[in-house]
Amino acid sequence: MLMNDIDECEMGNFSCTANSSCTNTEGSYNCTCDPGFSGNNSLCLDIDECFLGLIQCPNFSRCLNTIGSGFCECWEGYQGNATDCEDIDECLDNSTCPDHSTCVNTEGGYQCLCETGFSKNTDLCEDIDEFGAGCPENSLCINTEGSFLCQCSPGYKTFDSGCEDIDECKHNNTCRSDQVCTNLPGAYNCSCPLGYHEEREACVDNNECENPPCHPMARCWNTPGSFSCHCHTGFAGNGSWCKDVDECAALTDPCHPISQCHNAPGSFVCMCKPGFMSLGSLCVDINECLQGNGQCHAAATCKNYVGGFRCICNQGWEETKDNSGGCVDLNECVSRQCVKQKLQKKQDISELI
Repeated sequence: MLMNDIDECEMGNFSCTANSSCTNTEGSYNCTCDPGFSGNNSLCLDIDECFLGLIQCPNFSRCLNTIGSGFCECWEGYQGNATDCEDIDECLDNSTCPDHSTCVNTEGGYQCLCETGFSKNTDLCEDIDEFGAGCPENSLCINTEGSFLCQCSPGYKTFDSGCEDIDECKHNNTCRSDQVCTNLPGAYNCSCPLGYHEEREACVDNNECENPPCHPMARCWNTPGSFSCHCHTGFAGNGSWCKDVDECAALTDPCHPISQCHNAPGSFVCMCKPGFMSLGSLCVDINECLQGNGQCHAAATCKNYVGGFRCICNQGWEETKDNSGGCVDLNECVSRQCVKQKLQKKQDISELI
């Protein structure tokens, strides 16, 4: 009796591990690991062809293992041409780099170099604000796209490689005709001259004498744009200080010879000596005897002399001993004359007897 072989593989009546194939045999079947797998007891495990060097990849590529197989992948920046990996020129694409940059191709990559005046910020090339960089003194730095300009500040002009001040006062029409022009660094100032002030767009004289800056013993004279101080008569100084002049010491014989000089603030006084009176600039004798007999005693006679007078007691009177100018009656009976006359009489009588 003939018996036909049963194909277990076709009928699915087999038991093989994963990653293996069923092969029918006479009266049975075999389980064979699929390509890329190897048997390990009852299992079929993936073979790492890259690790084992079973796959030879070209330069600029790497081997990548897969389940049951493996393949070669070109590095980033390279592309395959069936047998090799060749460099990709990314710079052929204008969108590779941002604006204001230059694309430079390299092996397996590229570089985006920002143009002069720009700096890289993440994926962009941004303008550098060169403010203050390289500009001379008294100039302004004006930033432009990718560069900058140096412009002289207002009031300055370009000179050689720098900026120099403009002297606006060289032009006669800078200020009004009644003003003074003062040049300043980068500017100028129009002001009234010293001694004047601005009033209704005109320079008006200051009257400094309204609040006199002079010494109290001086007078202030206002002049156009200024003033002057003059000491009063009898005072000496420059007006800001004044000192009384001692005319009695400074002048030669300021008074009459028989008078005395007395200094006074800003002047002097000539006072006649006692017994004299002033008559203009002269000193004349006072005849005291003309006024009430010089106030002499009734029994006295007033005798005038230059610069004074004297009271002389009349005959029969004598001056008081206290020098008060009085007169007392002279008692001739007790005087020496009377005694002398008495002795003479006695002698005459003796002679007669």
